[in-house]
Amino acid sequence: MEAKSWEEIIASGNNYTARTGHTIACDNKFIYLFGGTDGQSRNNDLYKFDPNTGSWSLLEVSGSLPTSRSGSQCALHQNTIYFFGGYTKKDGEYFNDLFAFNIPTLQWKEVPPNELELPSKRTDHTLSLFRDTLYVFGGYDGRSRYNDLCAFNLITNQWKITQYDNGPQSRFGHSSVVCQDKLIIFGGWNGHITLNDVWVYSFATDRWSEIPSSSSISPRYRHVAISLGNSMFVFGGVNKEQVRFNDTYEFNVNSQYWVKVETQRNPSPRTFHRAVVLDGFLYILGGFDGARKNDMFRLYLNQLSPEDDIESNPLLTTNHIEDNELCWKEIECVGKNYSARTGHCAINLLGIIYVFGGTDETTRRNDLHSFDTSACIWKNIECQGDIPTARSGAKCVDYEDSIYIFGGYTRKDGVYYEDVHRLQIGTFIWSKLLTRGDIPKPRTDHTAVIYGSQMMVFAGYDGKIRYNDLRALDLESREWVLMPDQGNVPPPRFGHTSVVHLHNMYVFGGWDGHDTLDDLYQYSFSSKSWIEVRLTTGIKPSPRYRHSCVVFEDSIFIFGGVNKTQTRYNDLYEYSIVRREWFLIRVTGKCPSTRTFHSAIMDCDIMYILGGFDGKRKNDLHAIKLVCDDNLSLVSRPGSALSRVYDVEDPVDNSNFKELQEQNIILKENIKELSRQLGAEEEKDICKICYERDIDTVLLDCAHRLTCSKCALSLKQCPVDRKPINRVIKTLSA
Repeated sequence: MEAKSWEEIIASGNNYTARTGHTIACDNKFIYLFGGTDGQSRNNDLYKFDPNTGSWSLLEVSGSLPTSRSGSQCALHQNTIYFFGGYTKKDGEYFNDLFAFNIPTLQWKEVPPNELELPSKRTDHTLSLFRDTLYVFGGYDGRSRYNDLCAFNLITNQWKITQYDNGPQSRFGHSSVVCQDKLIIFGGWNGHITLNDVWVYSFATDRWSEIPSSSSISPRYRHVAISLGNSMFVFGGVNKEQVRFNDTYEFNVNSQYWVKVETQRNPSPRTFHRAVVLDGFLYILGGFDGARKNDMFRLYLNQLSPEDDIESNPLLTTNHIEDNELCWKEIECVGKNYSARTGHCAINLLGIIYVFGGTDETTRRNDLHSFDTSACIWKNIECQGDIPTARSGAKCVDYEDSIYIFGGYTRKDGVYYEDVHRLQIGTFIWSKLLTRGDIPKPRTDHTAVIYGSQMMVFAGYDGKIRYNDLRALDLESREWVLMPDQGNVPPPRFGHTSVVHLHNMYVFGGWDGHDTLDDLYQYSFSSKSWIEVRLTTGIKPSPRYRHSCVVFEDSIFIFGGVNKTQTRYNDLYEYSIVRREWFLIRVTGKCPSTRTFHSAIMDCDIMYILGGFDGKRKNDLHAIKLVCDDNLSLVSRPGSALSRVYDVEDPVDNSNFKELQEQNIILKENIKELSRQLGAEEEKDICKICYERDIDTVLLDCAHRLTCSKCALSLKQCPVDRKPINRVIKTLSA
């Protein structure tokens, strides 16, 4: 295998001083660097690096800044970077505070917890994010080393601290990454020796397991690790004898093997540096190689490691990567599959797809089946407790360690339900929730999505009436709330789809009792208001209902469904939320048959289609990978408008093929950057609530300028900093 080459980035602008113990984060556009020690003092400054211009800038920030420190750790959640812990010096002050830096507003604030239980003060710990929870592991307070796992829920602002009898030993200077649905811990210093053990924490089972060593990666601490694809990559560090390293290793989570990555032009051996991954590159910043550094290197890493190649992955055994197209694959599974059915509900919880209920050829069902996406194995799960009655058309969401089921029906003229049931994963015990408040009417063919701790139920049908109400069930307090009818509320419907992207819910299609629909509505959880998304471009899906929908990155994907004349579909559409544009996706492979009343699930970057009706009930399973393996962005993928630039129909001279390939890659990158800049320029003056009208107001007293005057009337708090709005001033353009 040809050695990969490190590239040193010679940065311009206002670079940070040479230092160790700094903290870095990446929002997929810029790299942010906070604090650390430069030999003169600890710092609490914040810098931003723009990879497009290769320049650093010192940010002018406001709010409640953290005190100067080294050894803090951070994680990015949505548009906010969270920082925890750190220290001033070896026998100085150690911290257990949590700070949040909001990237759009450049504002700091300290995050107060909702309870008295706090992690111990520490440095040289790790901070990782999974879903809406931050996980702190290990660390050191000048006297004690830790091995507790401290979880901070960003929705409830509560800490949960757990000590495990069978977990990793106490340590600091280790690394941790989240890969798939697991937290991977490697190495560190236990007070006596440097370590090279690997421990895996499963978020699904709440258990630790040690992976036996399979190679001779040397023990180390104060190294760095990042997660990319199915692998963890480790660089540098130091051992007990103070020998520093500049080697790179890959640990594949699926095969559980270490592989040394052969590299050249390596950075100097170092420790106490930091790393992030951006656009497939591993970036190394600063650290100590005998002197403090403020240099920057990057190494391009392939998305697929040898264990993830085309031959060994059942979802990629086609030519679609070479053809640069998306490809359907029918998955051949083993185990006890569910019976062919319609109206079932499905959900993915940490790589396991659960299927409940529905109607097969003989009756309604209330059974539960699971599918392991890694092993491709079906299981029939025996449940206990207050099992829901057999039904079809129910909808489900997941919250923390449980699945919640709402509604459904027995048949058209039968019983319709408004009950809520909870299934705790692991014990597989059902319980019926006693809810209160503004309880919805019984219904089927509604939608249910999760936002924070709330299950949001929209529309549906009870055999006589079609609804367009939106109700929220707080899964903590178990109280229903009817959301106010603000804005352009969608007409009543059923058989539609709903998905959540950031702080908005998107509703597409359905049946209103007379016609199938192709409208798209957006509900803002910030303003609690509806708008109809009309100003879209591209190829829009035809009207349909009982289709399926998933959200992936910044796009919504629609598959299948049926129209008023009972014509069924198996087409795949993408709606780019950022570009407000529809695309008909060009696909190859074994496409699912035209169908309706099926289910769709996302797992990582793979969309699964389960069952449904194509003239008869089905229990087949199809999958499609929604990312091309040449690292194209979604809007640059085949089926998108930009991708048609790259369609080549004439034969290509093989002697010039490599040169054309290289030119093609450069063109793609240029177009991606121009598209990003154009999109940013177009969006700059558009209302951030409705995305239809121009920004023409200033909110006071916060002075933010982000809405039109019409949307501003529905706001009580500023969507950026949540401050009360005392006055709205309409502005005029010159």
